[in-house]
Amino acid sequence: MADVVGILFKRSTVIKQTTGDSSQVPSNQRLNVPVGTFLILQSYSDPSNNTNHYKFTLKNLQFKGYNTWYAYAPDVQVTQQPLHPVQTLGEVVSKQTEKNVAKILVDKKTVPAQGSFLKLVFNVDTIIKRKPVDAQFLNDDSKQTIPAGTQLVLATDKPDANNVVKFPIEDSHVKVTFTDVEFKGFNKDWYVFMNHSGIQRLG
Repeated sequence: MADVVGILFKRSTVIKQTTGDSSQVPSNQRLNVPVGTFLILQSYSDPSNNTNHYKFTLKNLQFKGYNTWYAYAPDVQVTQQPLHPVQTLGEVVSKQTEKNVAKILVDKKTVPAQGSFLKLVFNVDTIIKRKPVDAQFLNDDSKQTIPAGTQLVLATDKPDANNVVKFPIEDSHVKVTFTDVEFKGFNKDWYVFMNHSGIQRLG
């Protein structure tokens, strides 16, 4: 299994276009990233060279038009790890009677009162889209390449009385909303081919 090099967010933080105080950085040059996010890197440089910040370049990925960012070193960890495929949403749905939703079991008693508790794990390089159609029919503003190994935190409802969180399925795509992280100006209503990713608990 191939290894990937990525940056793990150990706590929720702000990535920036400079090493300055995030409160002084314009909104179009900073991005909130929630704890538990794991992004695949093309390259990075040591914090000792950048006033206690990692400078990193994302692999095949941009936020707000930039693929190179700074992150405060104590908030993140750069790590190399094997690419571990998880159970796909397609496999989850194949075991269900209902085919228009993916049902993820989550024990309500273990869910925090505030904050996110699920993440989307990408098993393969894929494209997320604004509509559940083949990516070739969408313009660049309506799609985003996501590298294998990426883990993005999801904004969801709390589990229902049966300890289930439901995600809509349309034309073999799951519809998701990401916590804070935006692609092409949107964090809501992205579609992911259900055989390319799976949903797991954070932590």
